[in-house]
Amino acid sequence: MTEPILRITDVVKHFPVRRGIIFKREIGRVQAVDGVSIDVRKGETVGIVGESGCGKSTLARCIARLHDVTSGTIEFMGRDITNLTRNEMRPIRRDMQMVFQDPYASLNPRLRVGQIIGEPLVIHGRGTEAEIKARVQDLLDRVGLNPEHYNRFPHEFSGGQRQRIGIARALALEPKLIVCDEPVSALDVSVQAQILNLLTDLQRDFDLTYVFIAHDLDVVRHVSDRVYVMYLGKIVEAGTGAEIYGHPRHPYAASLLSAVPVPDPVLARSKQRIVLQGDVPSPLNPPSGCRFHPRCPRAQVLCSSDEPQATSFGGEHLASCHFPVARWPLADPADIRRPDPAATVE
Repeated sequence: MTEPILRITDVVKHFPVRRGIIFKREIGRVQAVDGVSIDVRKGETVGIVGESGCGKSTLARCIARLHDVTSGTIEFMGRDITNLTRNEMRPIRRDMQMVFQDPYASLNPRLRVGQIIGEPLVIHGRGTEAEIKARVQDLLDRVGLNPEHYNRFPHEFSGGQRQRIGIARALALEPKLIVCDEPVSALDVSVQAQILNLLTDLQRDFDLTYVFIAHDLDVVRHVSDRVYVMYLGKIVEAGTGAEIYGHPRHPYAASLLSAVPVPDPVLARSKQRIVLQGDVPSPLNPPSGCRFHPRCPRAQVLCSSDEPQATSFGGEHLASCHFPVARWPLADPADIRRPDPAATVE
């Protein structure tokens, strides 16, 4: 166990909702991230998974300090960076970079590829013009592109190639941590595999640490050492990949895993699905108690009144649930609806 390179403690990010034209007043707050704590150790990949709207991307932007947090602390390489100014963050950004979700919107269409990848080097004064050009061409080669593409514009590339350009830009300053905000969700399946393999190779070659945001559980399983499951701004389950995928304890994590397609048609027919009812509640007015209880098939009265605390299930496996899933895989769809007989309802 090594000291975390990144430590997030009780991070909260609320976006105020205002009404009015001249005299604006706050009428509510979108609780995008609400009390999240995560440790990331050097050299590992930490996956954060959940439905769209659960707060994953907001958390990624808080880590990279693209959003100021409402409360909580973010420590990077032993230094508290929570309240650093833009100028104070500049040297920190050399060691912390980000790969964005949309390979089309994240690249400036007016700049050539050489300018896009070389811009961080220019900003931080890393070398002469000739040295920067040589570095950019080397990075293009490392991510699987032709160095001769140096003078092309982003629109001349496919989606997968554009994401490779984004990865090359993130690598330019030789960072220690890269936050990957759904880097393959906008790509075809075959291209997704190529990008994931590229990220794995680069992690080995450059000794990188990843925070990997995704909504695809198979992708997270492929790349992550540890996994955090988010729901409506909170972490509901955490553990190693083997612990989460081997026996999910939170009903939400179990429902996500039950929806993962199985390539074997025989197994697919026998697989028990957990179909959630209703829609994700509004983060403007999240439910009391456990935020998942309006959709949870195991919910009891206790779930609507008391917020569950994280419970250990051995190793690094934690889940916040009053009535955790006792059996996995499910032998019967009704299993998910049977609260643990050992549990008590107040």
